[in-house]
Amino acid sequence: MGERAGDERKKWAPWYVYVVLILGCNLVKQRLLDGFPAAANIAITAVLVAALIFVITAVYRSLSGPKQH
Repeated sequence: MGERAGDERKKWAPWYVYVVLILGCNLVKQRLLDGFPAAANIAITAVLVAALIFVITAVYRSLSGPKQH
């Protein structure tokens, strides 16, 4: 069971990578979308967060790849 938990952890980047990148991109988005309606801002934020999670995870998995012992 210990190996399985280790494998599960390898699938995701550390939590702080997601937090830092999502917050940073959201700050930039807020400056760019100043004056947009709230509904549009919320929709764009949802898409942005989903895309960032996908990209961060894909990059992390490609960089951490299978380890050869």
